[in-house]
Amino acid sequence: MVINTNANSSKMKTWVYRYLLLWAMGVAVATVDASRVQLVDNGYEGVVVAISREINETLGPPIIQAITEMIQEASRKLFRATHYRAYFRHVKILIPKSWTNTLVNNTALSENYEDSDIRIDHMNSVYQNQPYTHQPGGCGVSGKYIHLTPKYLTGKFQAWLGSRGKVLLVEWAKLRWGVFDELGYQGDESFPPFYILDDRENGGHFGGGKIYPTYCADKVVEGQQIGKRGHRGCDLNAQGEPDQNCRFFPHRDQIASSSLMSHPFIISDTVVDFCDDQQSDHPHNSVAPTKQNRFCGGRSVWSVMNDHPDFQAGANPPTDRYLDPVIELVQHTDAHYALVLDYSGSMNDHYRIHKLRKTARRWLLHEVAQGSYVAIIRFSKEANLVHPLTKVADEESRRALADSLGTTADGSTSIGAGLYFAVKTILNNVTNPVILLITDGKENENPRIEDIKKNVVESRIRVVTVAFGPEADPKLEDIAQWTGGKTFTVNDLDEGLMLEDAFEGVLTYQPPPTKFNSSVMIHEHVYIGNDTFTSGTFNVDFSIGRNLRFRLDTNDQPHVTQLPHLIRPDGSVVEGSEFDPLTYSWSITVPMAEEGEWQWKVGVSGSDENFVRVKVTAQTRDPKVEPITTKAWVSSGARDVSAKTERIIIYAEVKQGNNPVVNANVSALVTPPNDFDPPEVYFLLDNGQGADTQAGDGVYSRYMTKYYGAGRYSVKAQVTDGGQAVINRGFLTATSQGRRRRSPAFYGDLESPDYCCGSVIPLDRDTAVNTSSFNRVAVAGSIMVAEVSTPKVPDADVPEGSTGSAAPPQDLMPPCEVRDLRVSLTDPSTSHLSSHNISLSWTATGDDLDSGIASGYLILMSTDAHELTEVNFGRDPNDLSLILDPNTVELLVESGSRIKVTTIVEMDLNSGETYFFALRAVDKAGLTSPVSNLAMIHKPDLLEFMTFTSASDDDAYFPATEEEIGYPASGFTAYSPPLENEIHLSTSEVEVLASEEVLGEENPEGDWSNETEIVSTVSWDPGAGEQPQDASPSLALVPESAEDPSLAIPIWAIAVIVVFIVLIGVLVAVVLSKRRYGKFDFGDLRPLSQF
Repeated sequence: MVINTNANSSKMKTWVYRYLLLWAMGVAVATVDASRVQLVDNGYEGVVVAISREINETLGPPIIQAITEMIQEASRKLFRATHYRAYFRHVKILIPKSWTNTLVNNTALSENYEDSDIRIDHMNSVYQNQPYTHQPGGCGVSGKYIHLTPKYLTGKFQAWLGSRGKVLLVEWAKLRWGVFDELGYQGDESFPPFYILDDRENGGHFGGGKIYPTYCADKVVEGQQIGKRGHRGCDLNAQGEPDQNCRFFPHRDQIASSSLMSHPFIISDTVVDFCDDQQSDHPHNSVAPTKQNRFCGGRSVWSVMNDHPDFQAGANPPTDRYLDPVIELVQHTDAHYALVLDYSGSMNDHYRIHKLRKTARRWLLHEVAQGSYVAIIRFSKEANLVHPLTKVADEESRRALADSLGTTADGSTSIGAGLYFAVKTILNNVTNPVILLITDGKENENPRIEDIKKNVVESRIRVVTVAFGPEADPKLEDIAQWTGGKTFTVNDLDEGLMLEDAFEGVLTYQPPPTKFNSSVMIHEHVYIGNDTFTSGTFNVDFSIGRNLRFRLDTNDQPHVTQLPHLIRPDGSVVEGSEFDPLTYSWSITVPMAEEGEWQWKVGVSGSDENFVRVKVTAQTRDPKVEPITTKAWVSSGARDVSAKTERIIIYAEVKQGNNPVVNANVSALVTPPNDFDPPEVYFLLDNGQGADTQAGDGVYSRYMTKYYGAGRYSVKAQVTDGGQAVINRGFLTATSQGRRRRSPAFYGDLESPDYCCGSVIPLDRDTAVNTSSFNRVAVAGSIMVAEVSTPKVPDADVPEGSTGSAAPPQDLMPPCEVRDLRVSLTDPSTSHLSSHNISLSWTATGDDLDSGIASGYLILMSTDAHELTEVNFGRDPNDLSLILDPNTVELLVESGSRIKVTTIVEMDLNSGETYFFALRAVDKAGLTSPVSNLAMIHKPDLLEFMTFTSASDDDAYFPATEEEIGYPASGFTAYSPPLENEIHLSTSEVEVLASEEVLGEENPEGDWSNETEIVSTVSWDPGAGEQPQDASPSLALVPESAEDPSLAIPIWAIAVIVVFIVLIGVLVAVVLSKRRYGKFDFGDLRPLSQF
């Protein structure tokens, strides 16, 4: 949306902020968890499985049969996995309204597709037919929904993924309790399929280790290791790790009984439990590099589950009473709306009642779906019926409803009276009931909201609340939360746009149209000023253009002096606008708009007391091409939040159908409670860092970090292509981007891609499609902030009437953790020398969470991973440290940018030694981030693969106590070398010598939003500071262009090395040729030093 202002207007400054506020305060879905599932006496009730309208009804019978069998199996496994504390008692399968030949048990009451727990829909191009949970939140945060495809439900995928009941149980754990996978992903640096564990206790090398597959289990998991071209055995890369072709396939028969979250990596009927604490029978592996460990700080799955209300404080204790689930088939039906409108005297202020009438009329005449039912109730001291429940069947019924709205408002306020009338008189015993409650004041008459709370909740009617103005009752958010509804805020300076967004928000509860008939908002614009002419442009992209509808409205008809018209991309003019005198609006409809840039123009009076507002929508161009859509929400949902203790995240999802759109520019405007405070702009990222949990999934996010005080904040998101946006269409072959077929020798003829996805959604550039220019607008919720940590500080630059800026005197928001620290030897062949090139890289974090610029980074290096944990980080004075402080300005860049540092370490790398790196970010107030992930370098030739012997071995593959493994339960990466020489490098010893910005460098971490890397090199001068007396090695950070003569290798030495390598290769080939066919023993892969 574009806001124009006339620079010559004496009121420009005020109008600019007024209409920036208007732009930002459009609001929409604000539910953090719209699901109505409850665990009552050990049984889950209210579970909804919804079938998309896009699914052909001919597939209905086998899909419904498969869902039924899957739920029955999953319920039994859930009962066992939760130690007899939970099962599925009542599940509803919601079928589309368009299905006409399917026998149902009942019509749906309040169930709808958008709020369903499990969705049956066409496949996502990346996941294909693999089930997945849409899980944008962090540890303990419920997911959005589980996605299953018809082909998965009716096809033969058990050989790859195991039984459908177990798969549903695993996905339910993610959806309900907010836990994560405990396995590795092929090609993923954050969650690799293998890791290294110190093996000192079993006679291993000092500082050495063994390579393990990534999983969590209570017993050793046996299996087969397969390398390139299906050959048994794997090669090691230059870093001493299994190369990209290495796979480990566990056998079907195991003695391990945990963990379910390692499924489907471990597909075995014996695995029936989740991992628990170390003292339990199913101890958690807190050192494996899994999502569960990264996002939950090394906590076990059961530890997170026990914090959920389902099991918290002993809720739902074990029971021996199990009942098979009742599975009910229901059909989506038309919505029954009750508009409950405040007509008290305060609605006369700021022309609220007139704005309400105008917007409601437009909604009734043009927006509410044909076949819906609508009733209108007005309330002040008491409630009265304005229009009875009426089916919207034709133009006459729409106009009768619209004409019943008046503008006479007086009296006091009883919100409870309006709600009670709607619940008991109008919507009693109807299907799909929804109340839209709009009010501007606090209740001062009985009955009050608390008086009728029980009636509203028991009715199972969803209530959507709209707070009109700053004095609206604070209990409105409570009503929406009780009923699974939504919340909206309307600013008094709004001329109807925000209220219109609120009316459109309730339309999600009516049966959804097909994607072909869905309208997409592509342009919004508001103009106020002294010009006598105004115009704007918008783009029609390849995915939309049919039934393009342009609408312009104003607050005063004479303000429009020349009728609006459109100009096509080829320059031809489209005229013939239709005028509606009741809403002061003009509209133009184009049956099929061609792609390209369109323009609109209109003549106006030049009065800055009036406005014109433009809105453009369109439908998909081709039934076979789905439109690009945007959905936005906030993490807090329809409830009061405290900015002191809670972190609010703004989300925007951009997709074409189910396929993610990446590299888009996504921004969110957050409007504070006061009319004159300017909105804050947040640029949302899809980089897997900060608030974002997975890069490249099409979900862009950012923490909300600035508050002006308590009150209602509103959010609106805008998306543009930015010239780089592409649609992830999947892969040309199953082997591209690391998603390869598994060996037919073990899995028959079934094509089984690697399990997806870890820290990054892979993108195949060969199949990705450019979006071309596009624009989308999405409303993203009303946030009721009950308290903030600091008061506002006046700011001389804000407009007259503003309450000040949001700059706090005390900073309570530390930087976010860095999750993608990487370190490597840039030339591993020099590892025998005393000077080594080391490259470190990471994604910059912010000053406040993931916003702003961190003031510094403290990087530690140690040979003991235990010293780099959250508890021990920085406590050992001998840890080698590199502090990037404010003087190293080239390294201090905006959150989301990539940082790369190249160093030279002047010390020997001991044979078999493993060196660990971790960092903390520091903000200007001295607050530090949590410790980053661990990164490591080591000399590879003394690493061994872990030997897997017999399934009867009762010993777990990892030590049972933290002392034994030298790494605490909060850890993430599984590397544990011994203590060794460490030195300290203080801040004063770091000097920036050179820096440059590298553009266009490929980002392996999938930072689709910002691929710019800041490459900086620094130097340590031994004479600049005192070196610790007990430290023999030294750290020198020098420019990359500097040449060190000590690194030069004579030609004769290179020749000797080549001959030696060839001889070793021959010996290895001889040994490998003698391997037995059958169960592979990792012990056969001995280090080169043992040949």
